Amino acid sequence: MLRSYLKIVFTIFIFIIALTSCKDSHVHEPHDDHYEAEGMAFFQSGNKIAEIFRGVTADTLFASVNVDGALTEIKFYDKAKKLLDPPDFKKNPMSWKITDTSIVSLKQPVGKEGSYEFNLRGKRVGSTDIEFFIMHSGHADFRSGKIPVIVR
Repeated sequence: MLRSYLKIVFTIFIFIIALTSCKDSHVHEPHDDHYEAEGMAFFQSGNKIAEIFRGVTADTLFASVNVDGALTEIKFYDKAKKLLDPPDFKKNPMSWKITDTSIVSLKQPVGKEGSYEFNLRGKRVGSTDIEFFIMHSGHADFRSGKIPVIVR
């Protein structure tokens, strides 16, 4: 009798754990909706000025104090390091995080907020890092890793 009771309690316990652990706070989206990138390349006037691949870079972005830098455009690398055009920024906007916002700011062309174009503007001489993200439904599909920025 006790053995049957324990089996029933154990079964109910497993059932409750299965129900609560499988709960998800958001709807799953098809994997095809996610932009698959492994790195980024930064271009000014068609010339590559920096890159980061799988979070590793030997490059640095530069800005000048109180000057809007040249328009920088981003393309992405796939896993074979082949260049890809950026996704539609209205569906997958770009976001970023600057470690020390007292050193540099990033601005985007009016009407193209969230696009894969930006200008850096130095606020004071120093160095910091910036990390870029491809956003999708409130979460990052891609994060670049930190890229050094020097303001002179």
